[in-house]
Amino acid sequence: KAVRKITHIQAQTTLEANRIFHKYLVSEISIDQDIGARRQQQTVHFIDFKNIEKNEFLAVNQFWVRKGKITDKPDIVIFINGIPVVVIECKSPVAKNIGVINAQAQLIRYQKEIPHLFRTNEILIGCNLFGAKYGTIEEPPGKYHEWKIKNGEKLPDMAKHPSVKEMLKLGLIDEKGLSAHPPMQEVLIAGLLKKKNLLDIIQNFIVFDFDKETHKVIKKICRYQQYRTTNRIVKRVTDEPDKRGIIWHWQGSGKSLIMVFSAVKLRREEEKLKNPVILIVTDRRKLDRQITETFENCNFPNPIRAKSMKELYKLLRSGTGYTIMTTVQKFRKPLTKPLSDARNIIVMTDEAHRTQYGNFALNLRKALPNACFFAFTGTPLNKRDRNTYRHFSPSGERYLDKYDMHQSVEDHATVPVKYESRLAN
Repeated sequence: KAVRKITHIQAQTTLEANRIFHKYLVSEISIDQDIGARRQQQTVHFIDFKNIEKNEFLAVNQFWVRKGKITDKPDIVIFINGIPVVVIECKSPVAKNIGVINAQAQLIRYQKEIPHLFRTNEILIGCNLFGAKYGTIEEPPGKYHEWKIKNGEKLPDMAKHPSVKEMLKLGLIDEKGLSAHPPMQEVLIAGLLKKKNLLDIIQNFIVFDFDKETHKVIKKICRYQQYRTTNRIVKRVTDEPDKRGIIWHWQGSGKSLIMVFSAVKLRREEEKLKNPVILIVTDRRKLDRQITETFENCNFPNPIRAKSMKELYKLLRSGTGYTIMTTVQKFRKPLTKPLSDARNIIVMTDEAHRTQYGNFALNLRKALPNACFFAFTGTPLNKRDRNTYRHFSPSGERYLDKYDMHQSVEDHATVPVKYESRLAN
């Protein structure tokens, strides 16, 4: 019954079937089972996200899929517990960047010719040795991402890879260049397809959002800096003594999605956090509305946009694990005593460089003295009267995570900023 429920999903499009399947995969399904003379409801999990080794991982080379007279053979299909969740198309390393483009075009063709394979798909990868990009179904090639690893993070020994050995032998690459610039294919495999990371991404870092430009639901998967930042926030909240930090991310880094991913993952830390309160603070009504819409479009359960100061204070006093959106201006009334002394309150402040140094911010701190505070900003300040580091960073740390303008431009998230300096008349 459980298998039939995911193999016979009633949906008009592949994306709709994929969305329903994803919900079953990351949560659970209930089925009625006949046990002896009585009927009982049982819960079924398709993946054991807590115990990685209890799952069966299988990579199949040249997996044949037939529909009518068409037979396609994706290069590699990765199965978890018999469910095809990753499709990889590989091209020759000689073609370099053109190879990745050709692989993406082939993945798009597969989705048209054998759509039933992609009803359960979570990640698509087009790659050759020197290039690799990943995305989700029905995304155009321009929306695929590269996975990058910062200095200090571990990679497998590239020189032992059969393809790399051959290219070293032919003199196409040298060992010095290999260590300085490891092949993107191997970087992506190490970052995205490590068992622990793959299950984490499937469970916590995939959302279905509504695109206002196309008026369609689109499937989104995290970029590497979003994955890294979210896990650093969760680790700091659950395992470290000083629970605050600055996330310095340039425009185009996807800060709203980082907040969604962080909220999703923090909600899963039930044993450590006991139904936490998550408070998203902005300083503009437009931003407040945008972030609320992002949470709602991503099907985050029950986000509440506080309509007034009275409602906000009531929600915070209740102690129940709400996810609340508010503007900092609603903390305009000074308090004689805290609204809550709880330690499982996580405050994420957007555009923290603007309004976190006056009376509103002081009232917020007094209202929630034991809360965890995280600042999201593209321009942290270091002035005597307005100092982002003093308010949000633990001693000796400047940033919990940093994604600057150069990285954003390099990833094509923003266009290059060019200027010409002149003296004024």
